Amino acid sequence: MEFEVKDYQTMQKSIADFCRFLTDFGLTPENIFDCRLVANELLGNVLRHAKAQASLHGKIENGFVVLTVRSTAKFIPPKKSVCSDVYAEHGRGLYLVDSVCAERITTEDGDVLVRIKIR
Repeated sequence: MEFEVKDYQTMQKSIADFCRFLTDFGLTPENIFDCRLVANELLGNVLRHAKAQASLHGKIENGFVVLTVRSTAKFIPPKKSVCSDVYAEHGRGLYLVDSVCAERITTEDGDVLVRIKIR
């Protein structure tokens, strides 16, 4: 499935549609929560930090949900994430993404690919 994300409204609709697909496929609520969290963070980072549009491509493959986020402007997140200070207002998103994903890869073009293990 592929979705075009132009703003926060289309982001929320795209993620909701993708989560319905995952529900219909029979994924657990925990897996769907993880996928929603990851999609929200990665797409939100493109909209917020790159000030660009994005596409979300999702599929189920070999026991994993595979999400790819592509930005219209090159946006490469840090390779290693760290959890922000307890009093910080921002900076935990990528850390949370990495905590629920089996793998996160950023291509040279700036596409972010994550694999979430289906439980």
